[in-house]
Amino acid sequence: SNSQQQQNSNTANNANNNKEEGPYYNDNGERIVGCIVGAFLPSTLPASRHHSSTTTQLEKSKRDDTASLLVPDHLVRKYSKMFYIMTLGTSRDFRRCGLGSLLVGRVVDLIGEEREECGALYLHVITYNLGAIRLYERMGFARVKEIKDYYTINSVNYDCFLYARYFHGNRGHKTTFGTLYDLA
Repeated sequence: SNSQQQQNSNTANNANNNKEEGPYYNDNGERIVGCIVGAFLPSTLPASRHHSSTTTQLEKSKRDDTASLLVPDHLVRKYSKMFYIMTLGTSRDFRRCGLGSLLVGRVVDLIGEEREECGALYLHVITYNLGAIRLYERMGFARVKEIKDYYTINSVNYDCFLYARYFHGNRGHKTTFGTLYDLA
């Protein structure tokens, strides 16, 4: 949706601003060195959250393309939730020391141990962020697809990759052949 793309633009602008301010501290005076922001979302996300009086019932019931890709229609009841990582970041002084892996690992543990209804953990990453791409692939995420012009940074459009990690038997976009290929 337009509001999501505007949020993507704002997030990308903030994440890619080379002037890192800080350091930042919480209310207890502790330095904040990293953060992860995410949310559980329904796997029944509608294709459009904006309906008009002319929107048909079929259009209202159609699922979002990403939701359909990550949780197949026949598994929506079993996997009623997905987790979306909106932002992951660490202070420059604390990069390449495992903090990003630790933060993502906490989410993975939460889903794997406590949330049987969650079939997928997913995120978007700008195509040139090779460090993040390596991190996600090392942590078992699979590249699902490339999305053209997902981010806008300083009035320039950039593509992103959609990455996902599946849980509790969900294979999402992976076919049986693809799963066997990954195991080989």
